[in-house]
Amino acid sequence: MKDSSFDFYEDLADTYHLIFEDWHEAVRWQGEFFNRFIRSLYDENPEARFHLLDASCGIGTQALGLARHDFVVTATDLSPKSVERAKKEAEKLGIPIDFGIADFRSLEQDIAGQFRCRIVC
Repeated sequence: MKDSSFDFYEDLADTYHLIFEDWHEAVRWQGEFFNRFIRSLYDENPEARFHLLDASCGIGTQALGLARHDFVVTATDLSPKSVERAKKEAEKLGIPIDFGIADFRSLEQDIAGQFRCRIVC
């Protein structure tokens, strides 16, 4: 049986950025927005480094933006093609992110580590 979700996201990897007028601006804006939002949930030091899991990172739109705000990001997706694209984008921008292939339905088994925050966008 064909996995239509998998195929959809594999096919989308090359053109996903086109849903935004300016994808790089979307990365910047979403990074700022989620940085403020996540940090507002915690009363501790606003400069603290959070370990964050982006469990459906796609081409990295949120992961890249959050890594720019000193989050320690692990980014995974079901689509190997999307993850490869996200890796290339991170390399171009000089942003350190740990990438992997994982299905968010089985993250407990697939991804090791403790994360302060998990996002699924």
